[in-house]
Amino acid sequence: MKAFPALLFALAITAIIAMAMLVVGGNALLNTNSVPVLNSPASSVSNASVPSSDLKLAAAEQRISDMQKLINQYQMREQQYQTELQQAAQKINDANAQLAQDNQQLQVFQQVLTALQQRGIIRITQDGQIQLLRGGDGF
Repeated sequence: MKAFPALLFALAITAIIAMAMLVVGGNALLNTNSVPVLNSPASSVSNASVPSSDLKLAAAEQRISDMQKLINQYQMREQQYQTELQQAAQKINDANAQLAQDNQQLQVFQQVLTALQQRGIIRITQDGQIQLLRGGDGF
């Protein structure tokens, strides 16, 4: 009597494993996103007239070509970044030159305001207002 449930359990496990194998095999068979394997029996049968070393050489040449394309892309991207970096550095230099020029102009304005204050022509209040004084030199 104990052998019967064990036999059913073994058949059930075998059926589950067989179904899993069928699902995996069917998925592999229907998968369109696959790459042919170089050393697979199917590739050696279909390319029986081409020696194996020629296939390996062609695959290596293809990989080298792909790598060279990738290197060229990276070099072009690096040149683009170098150009952008130079443009940004030039903009910074231009901004610094403009800032220096603005600072010089500000110093001239400050000197003019100070001279006008010293001569009694204007007065600058605490809140920053500029008042013209009447009766100063020539007024």
